[in-house]
Amino acid sequence: MKLKFMAAGALLLSMVVASCNDTTDTIGQTLTDNMDQINISTDTFYVSSRSIKAGPVLSRTATGNLGRMIDPETGSYVTGDITTKFHVLSSYNLPEKEKLYSYHKKGEILADSCEIRFYFADQLGDSLATMKATLYELAKPLQEDGKYYTDFDPMKEGYVRTDKNAVKIGKAYTLCDYTITKKEREASNHANNIRIKITGPYTDKEGKEYPDFGTYILRSYYEHPEYFFNSQSFANHICPGFFLKSEAGSGSMAYIYATNMSVFYRSVDNDSVAMVMPFSGTEEVMQHSTITNDDKIDELVEDNTCTYLKTPAGIFTEMTLPVDDIMKGHDNDTLNTVKVSLTKLNNKVMSDYSLDTATDLLMIPKDSLNTFFESNKGMDNKTSYLASIDGNSYTYSNISELVRRMHDKKLSGNYSEEWNKVVIIPVEYQSTAVSTTTSYYKMNHQMTISSTRLVGGPENPNGPIKLSVIYSKFSKK
Repeated sequence: MKLKFMAAGALLLSMVVASCNDTTDTIGQTLTDNMDQINISTDTFYVSSRSIKAGPVLSRTATGNLGRMIDPETGSYVTGDITTKFHVLSSYNLPEKEKLYSYHKKGEILADSCEIRFYFADQLGDSLATMKATLYELAKPLQEDGKYYTDFDPMKEGYVRTDKNAVKIGKAYTLCDYTITKKEREASNHANNIRIKITGPYTDKEGKEYPDFGTYILRSYYEHPEYFFNSQSFANHICPGFFLKSEAGSGSMAYIYATNMSVFYRSVDNDSVAMVMPFSGTEEVMQHSTITNDDKIDELVEDNTCTYLKTPAGIFTEMTLPVDDIMKGHDNDTLNTVKVSLTKLNNKVMSDYSLDTATDLLMIPKDSLNTFFESNKGMDNKTSYLASIDGNSYTYSNISELVRRMHDKKLSGNYSEEWNKVVIIPVEYQSTAVSTTTSYYKMNHQMTISSTRLVGGPENPNGPIKLSVIYSKFSKK
C-alpha cells in the first residue's frame, strides 16, 4: 500500500521542496543547461517489520558483564559472566631474589598475598543486591585473534581447569562495597571494584606444590624470567587467565572495564612495605563476556504488536524495504532521498530499575550481519547507516544508496532470499572528526543492557512505518 504525490516543473518547485525537507538538499544544486528543467516526484511507502532473535553476537568490546538482571517490563533475565587474561608490563623488573625479604630471612621466595580486582565504572540495578560468583582458573588461554561470540562458554569448551588442585573461589558481593569505609568509597581516587583474594595452597598443572598462588607466580618469575617477556608467553606458560561465573543472586549488573591481578611481596629495603607485581586485564589482551538470555526472549520475539531491541545478544528488529515498489517506473531517475524513522514506544511498567533505552542503532543488510562485525567495518552511509535517538525516534535521513544497490543486485540475478531485508542493531562505536567529516570505526554490538520497544510488528496497532522517497530527473523542454 502507498500514498503518492507528484509534482513536475520548474526549479522553483524543487527549491520549495528542499526548503521544507532537510533531507533534500542535493536536489537541483547543479543545472547543466538553462533549457533543462528538473522533474521532482515524491512517494511514501509502508515498511513491514518484525522482531528476530539475535542469537550469539561477536563479543569484542571493552565492556565485560558480570551479574544477573531482570527487565521489570518484560520479565526477561540476562546473565553475564566474564573471562579475562592478563597483560605483563614489559618495563617491570623484580629485584634480585636475594633482595626479597622472605629469601633474606628464610632462604625462600614467598609472596605475602595475591588478589584480583574487577573494576567497574558503571552498573545497573540495585547496588545493595547480594550476588555470588565463582572464580575459576583457566587451563588454556583464549587466543588474541579468536572470534569469540557471546555464547562461548569456557567451561563447556574445555578452557577451565577442572582438577581438584585448580583455583576455585566463591565470592559473595554487593556492588556497593561495605568492606571499606564511606570516606574511602567517596574518595576521588577510589575505583569501584569486586575484590577476590586467592589464598591457600596451590598446585600447578605439573603437580608442583606451592604455599599459595602468589608464591607460584613469584617463583616462576625467578625460574623462567623469559616467560614474563610478553603477555602471550605469560598466558601460555604461567597464567592463562580466569573465568568469573555468576552463580546466584539477581538485581545488579557490573560493567567491567579492567581487571588487575596483584602479587604482593616485600624487599629487604622495605620490609614493612608491600611491593606489588601487577598484571592487568583489558580489551587489548582479551576480555570476553558470556551472555545468557532466558526463554522469555522467545515470547517477546513472538509479540506482533511491536518490535523489540534488547541487548546484549537479545533481540534485533528486521525491516523489509519495499525496493521493488520504490524503483518501479524510476529506473532512470535519481533517487535523491529515502528517509525512514522508527518511533520508540514508552515503557508499560515504571520502575526504579528500568533498563536503559538503546542510544545508537545501526542499519545493515541482513545478509551481511556476521561479516560486518567480524571484518571490523565502520559505518559508511552506503550499506550501513547510523541513527541516534532524538526525542522519541531514530531517523535514517537518506538510505537511497542502499536501496539502489539492493535493486541493482536483484537485477544482476545474484541475490539471496533476504536481498531487501535490513537489521536494526544497537551498537557502540568510536569516531573521529576532521573538519566537517566524521569517521566511525570500532563498530561493536552494544554489550550494556538495554530494552527498547519500537512501533511496528505484523499486527502493529500504532500505524504503519512510513518510508518517504524523493526522485528527480532532468528533461528537455
